[in-house]
Amino acid sequence: MYYIPNKQAEQAQQCRRRLLALFDTPEGEQVLMDLEERFETHLPVFQGKAGSYDPLDAMRRDAHREVFLVIRRQMDMARKEEKNKPDDNHE
Repeated sequence: MYYIPNKQAEQAQQCRRRLLALFDTPEGEQVLMDLEERFETHLPVFQGKAGSYDPLDAMRRDAHREVFLVIRRQMDMARKEEKNKPDDNHE
């Protein structure tokens, strides 16, 4: 069976590895938590009275939240890839 390299998949994997190397430390995790607190990603997107909210504020909150979800998802994927990586010593 031949392995055909997929350049985009390899680039995505490299990006995930960089995110993990950067943020998978106590300091990196603290930076993420500080930024999530600063951008209030833990709050609901729609703030204000029922039926009355600022749609631009909701859009901003949702965008901020999405950035952190992507970072955390990519880090989880990198951890799984590391765990499932074939052992080079047994080839």
